[in-house]
Amino acid sequence: MSTARVAAVSPSPSEAEGLDHFARLGLPRRFGIDRDALEDGYLERAQRVHPDRFAGAPAGERRAAMEQSAALNEGYRTLRDPVLRAEYLCRLEGIDVDSSDPDKGAPQMGQAFLIEMIERREAVAEAEASGAAALDELRGNIDDELEETFDAAVDALEQPDIDAAARGLVKRRYLQRLLDEIDQAIAETE
Repeated sequence: MSTARVAAVSPSPSEAEGLDHFARLGLPRRFGIDRDALEDGYLERAQRVHPDRFAGAPAGERRAAMEQSAALNEGYRTLRDPVLRAEYLCRLEGIDVDSSDPDKGAPQMGQAFLIEMIERREAVAEAEASGAAALDELRGNIDDELEETFDAAVDALEQPDIDAAARGLVKRRYLQRLLDEIDQAIAETE
């Protein structure tokens, strides 16, 4: 396949770098996506740029196909996961919840929230001492709050209130870590 054909089928690596995951998969940039459209868009594009199709092509075309395939796979993984999709939308709007940059990174949680999280960790230790039933009850409460927090973050994304969405996603991460600690404590009691 000629270089011209690769360029006509899909964007060049430099063009692909300018595409966000939504554009790369032919979807509108919003939280609510059509799962079937995501699957169809991914499969159709993955077939076009799969590196095996370029096995006999010159090295530049093979490299371009691998880069495009990797970018497509990353986009698909990100968009099919609701949490990753919400975090990605925040990043596209200028707030990277994975960054500690004071201007464009994750919002700093207030002192009251951080103290609350310390108190919750103490509650996990107390529940652990009380047994599996106490841990299960605590887990259920945290799991409900985790879901409510995520729903509020999604609502904020749709407003759009990116600051509130990012704050909710950071809170969700704290709650998820707490839930992981509870799960570990439950596993150790079994």
